[in-house]
Amino acid sequence: NEGYLERWILPRWSSYRLKDVKAVIVEEWLRSLPLANGSRAKIRNLMHAIFNHAVRWEWHDKNPITQVRQSAKRQRVPIVLNIEQLKLLVEQLTEPAKTAVLLDILTGLRVSELLALKWSDVDFENLELHVTRSISLQRVGPCKTEASQKPVPLDPELAEVLLMWRRQSAYPMDSDWVFAS
Repeated sequence: NEGYLERWILPRWSSYRLKDVKAVIVEEWLRSLPLANGSRAKIRNLMHAIFNHAVRWEWHDKNPITQVRQSAKRQRVPIVLNIEQLKLLVEQLTEPAKTAVLLDILTGLRVSELLALKWSDVDFENLELHVTRSISLQRVGPCKTEASQKPVPLDPELAEVLLMWRRQSAYPMDSDWVFAS
C-alpha cells in the first residue's frame, strides 16, 4: 500500500484540497494509469480508506471515492504452462534461478516470500519450509497473509535439490538468504 501511495496517489493528489477530489476525475485518472485493473482497484480502495479516515475525523463530510467505479477483473487470461513446458523451462535455467523456479513451482510461494527465505527457514529434517517474512521494494517485512506463515511441506527430492544448492552457494550459513544476490 505504501508503494501505491508514494508512487501514484501522492504525486497526483497531494496538492488537491479534500473538497476538490471528485469521483469522475478520480475515475478518469485511474483509467489513464498504465496498470492492470487489479492494481487500479487497489489504488481506488486505498484512496477510499484514506477518505474514510478523513470523514471519521470530521475533516470531510463524505467519501467521494465511494462513487468511483473500478473493476479488478483481469484484462487477459494468464498463460498456464503444462508439465512438459515447465520441464523445458527449468532445463534452460542456470543456478540459482533453476532452484528458485523449481521451488516456486512446487510450493506456490509468492516471489516476495521466495526471495525472503533464509537457510534457517528450511527444515531439512522435517521436510518443511518456514515462511516468516517477505521482501517487497527491497524492504523485508511480514508475509502478505497469516496463512502464508504456515509451514510449507517439502518433497524429499526438492529438499535434496535445495541441499545441493546450499552446498554450492557462496552463502550457506543459516543466517544467509537462500537466493542471495
